[in-house]
Amino acid sequence: MVDVLNQSEIDKLISALAAGEPSGPAATSEKRVKTYNFRRPNKFSRDQIRAVQMLHESFARYLTSALSSMTRSMVSVEVANVEQVPYEEFVRSVLSPTTLGVLDVIPLGGKALLEMNQALMFSLIDRMLGGKGETLHALREFTDLERVVVEKILVCVLEELDGSWETVRSGDRIHFELIGRESNPFFVQIVPKAEMVLLVNMKVQVGLVEGRLNLCLPFHTLEPVLDRFNPQEWFITKEKPLSDEERARLSEKLKAIRVELVGELCSTGLTVRDLFEIGVGDVLNLTVPTSEPGILYVGPLPKFEVAFGVSPKGSMAARILRVIQKPQGTEEEFSD
Repeated sequence: MVDVLNQSEIDKLISALAAGEPSGPAATSEKRVKTYNFRRPNKFSRDQIRAVQMLHESFARYLTSALSSMTRSMVSVEVANVEQVPYEEFVRSVLSPTTLGVLDVIPLGGKALLEMNQALMFSLIDRMLGGKGETLHALREFTDLERVVVEKILVCVLEELDGSWETVRSGDRIHFELIGRESNPFFVQIVPKAEMVLLVNMKVQVGLVEGRLNLCLPFHTLEPVLDRFNPQEWFITKEKPLSDEERARLSEKLKAIRVELVGELCSTGLTVRDLFEIGVGDVLNLTVPTSEPGILYVGPLPKFEVAFGVSPKGSMAARILRVIQKPQGTEEEFSD
């Protein structure tokens, strides 16, 4: 039976055609296809990667302080990037020889890798042995003496790493234990080649020398605590006050920092004309009585009144007479 349109339906059809609206059923939209690489499956979400980055930004700050204290120089550590890559890709990106520490992650039961390139290590070794922090142009393996210093550096790095990971697990603390060291990355295989790992790449600056520190964390090692890697939790814990243990730890680090002491007997001012006219044998009147005590500066701050003299061994010495108290209305803090 043929459908017959009435006048009202005919008018609606003409109006729709005039407005350019389709008269037939709406065309179904094409399905969007998302590409998926089976060789590089994403095991970590963006939020988890962001949380790992925030965690190691804290580690970078702790390590900056620790290495600066150890080498008695300015050291800068910052997170360059955090990405997930196959283990084989990480191994191929590491130049040999290098310093590669094999870590046992306790109590998670997995392994991890800590890699520091030779240019960085030789710069740190040079500073710790009294040099200027220069690296070698032709990189080589370490000598027996250098291996002892390398061991000390790795222990320092792992101590700061342990401290940064305290907030990840509420029960047993996560501990990174050094169980082996290699110089060739192809001799170390802690997971299958296709296994996805989280690679934390950090930039370390020691004076004019810049090097890289890489932390390789396999997926199966982090899997038991992946639910803890939530950026919201890191923001919340950031506002927590320091515990007594953390305060004690920071206090111990501050005690190891070296500060400059400068003893000043007296001072005066001269004009440029006076400086031009000064010659050998001239006597300057400093307008300060010989009984006046000198000032001992701690960094830029005047801290003690002192009397200068000679020690029993014949060296210049200063005996503290009085602690200079904080002046009223100033912001500097003086501690006895």
